[in-house]
Amino acid sequence: MKRERESQALRPPAFGYQKASSGAHAAELYCEGVRLETLAAQHGTPLYVYSAAMIRARLNAFAHAFQSIPHTLCYSVKANSTLAILRLVASEGGGFDVVSGGELQRVLRVKKTASNVVFSGVGKTAAEMDLALRSGILLFNIESASELNLLSATATRLKKQAVVAVRVNPDVSAKTHPYVSTGLHQHKFGVPIPEARKLYAQAAKQPYLEVAGVSVHIGSQITDVRSFQEAIERVADLVRTLRKHGHDIRYIDAGGGLGISYKGMQNSFEKQIAAYASAILRPLRSLKIHLLLEPGRSIIGPAGVLLTRVLYRKTNNRKRFLIVDAAMNDLLRPSLYGAYHEIVPVSRGASKTEITDVVGPICETGDFFARDRKLPAASEGDLLAILDVGAYGAVLASNYNTRGRAAEVLVDGTRAKAIKRRENVRDQMKMEKL
Repeated sequence: MKRERESQALRPPAFGYQKASSGAHAAELYCEGVRLETLAAQHGTPLYVYSAAMIRARLNAFAHAFQSIPHTLCYSVKANSTLAILRLVASEGGGFDVVSGGELQRVLRVKKTASNVVFSGVGKTAAEMDLALRSGILLFNIESASELNLLSATATRLKKQAVVAVRVNPDVSAKTHPYVSTGLHQHKFGVPIPEARKLYAQAAKQPYLEVAGVSVHIGSQITDVRSFQEAIERVADLVRTLRKHGHDIRYIDAGGGLGISYKGMQNSFEKQIAAYASAILRPLRSLKIHLLLEPGRSIIGPAGVLLTRVLYRKTNNRKRFLIVDAAMNDLLRPSLYGAYHEIVPVSRGASKTEITDVVGPICETGDFFARDRKLPAASEGDLLAILDVGAYGAVLASNYNTRGRAAEVLVDGTRAKAIKRRENVRDQMKMEKL
């Protein structure tokens, strides 16, 4: 990673209000040096907007926090796989964590080699293994005996060495939403540590498998760093045991999962990343190890907003609704997880507030962004910004109700570049036949 400049803030001004030059509004929301109202006028809504400065700053924050140990930051592609975002990560020296052959192909579009790519996931196919082996990835994270056998057979057929780690399930609670918790024995991910020891012995006997690491990932959106420390303590103990049995364990893949605050400003990242690094590094003090990290949400989450325009105001008895042009096909998290995202007006002026639901036009009651939320009063035609949507926003989008996926824009200082055009109906139907 590029070394963080000492004077650089860990969270530079990315999204903030600036005094309006004219008109009734007291302030307007900007991304870095660009008015969001201008971007909405140019590109339409719904519209994803990302801050390049924040992405760089957070990548550098990780590099600074872990500078005391050899490490590789492998950005989790599933959080946001837009090519321009991946290219930005690569330009800052980052590696990648992929969970499918498609994600690996995206990485290969933005960089020449896959030498700092880690391949995770419970269901790798032979074709995906073939692609990864031919691409020369850094590490396979193995999640079952069956997968190990298939990888061995694929590597033997290609006569290419596969560097492997076993993803262990440490039975540690992530204290997070059950859909994104992965570290307990009841979850499909990883293998129990006693079973992992047997897999290492089995792998060591295969001529084209090279045992090199231990992997762990206990979940996502984790804010209690003690869970990370507990998991890494168990992994460190396993590394010592494996080394005693003759295995050359060079890597520990600590996974990702560091959470962000979805309520209020992201103003404590410096303390958060320091606490996270301390929790990870403390159990590793006596080990000579190369640490792999797989952050996703903590890098890209706060760096994105979704712009949406109010179509209609509606009242059912005393229940108020703001019907906007974005929908659950654009941002699924509120419908899928009941996730909270702060919603703010792009032009801020009136001090009047109201209790309202913010909902989309899709024919589902579950198509909502906020329920019974106290918000500044908005009129039809007003522009709203849904915050902290850089992770698991556009990447989870769909064409439900034959809606085109939103356009995406990357802002860098005073420049704004369209990095994905808006999808139209013709795009959606081109794969179909009558």
